[in-house]
Amino acid sequence: MWHNKNGFVKLFIAMSINLQHMRKAILFVVAMLLGAVGVRAQIPAEVTAVMDKCRASMVNPNGLEYEMDIKAGVGPVAMKMHMVVAEKGKMSRTIFSTRVLGNDIVVENGFDGTDTWENEGDTITITRGDHRKKNKNVLSTDFDKRYRKAKMKEKDGYYVITFTEPKDKDNEAKSVTTWLSMKSCMMQELKTTAKGASVTMKVTKIRTGLKDDYFKVDLGKFPNAVVIKK
Repeated sequence: MWHNKNGFVKLFIAMSINLQHMRKAILFVVAMLLGAVGVRAQIPAEVTAVMDKCRASMVNPNGLEYEMDIKAGVGPVAMKMHMVVAEKGKMSRTIFSTRVLGNDIVVENGFDGTDTWENEGDTITITRGDHRKKNKNVLSTDFDKRYRKAKMKEKDGYYVITFTEPKDKDNEAKSVTTWLSMKSCMMQELKTTAKGASVTMKVTKIRTGLKDDYFKVDLGKFPNAVVIKK
């Protein structure tokens, strides 16, 4: 989920030089917010109970969409991006957008239940079957499985939980703090930190009730794109 500082710094330097690297960087930053399923760590029972409620609240049979602002940086180098993630059953859709050197960069992908698709630049790739990454859940809520320690407090209507001592020190952030609504148990904010680097995500909108067509690639939206079918 989190690579070492030197690799992260090199990636940010490359971002400022080449827009293609920026597109890759967007996917890299988002990957830090997506999790991999692991073995449950020794976490206080009350934290596990809250996280279980959080996982249940973030599944909606009618579809659930999160819209959020993300800030990421290493030392003096920083970037801002906007992300929309949606799920309904096995279907998902993700949109990343940012602006660099006056250029708008958007990367969009999804799985409509039949095909996996991705729009990057002027190319749309459509592949039959589910070819998403190892973790097919859009937002990670399994920090209680990937970290050894956690502290929780209640503040201003939120459960504020900080996870430390990652089981995988090479690929996880040193610490993760998440803010969950005490009313709905839905995630509202998340912050990860490593040596000299941090990522902060704040939810700006939550929407439910999504039509199945929302998860299909809209080719009419990209009239000049090259379509590659596999």
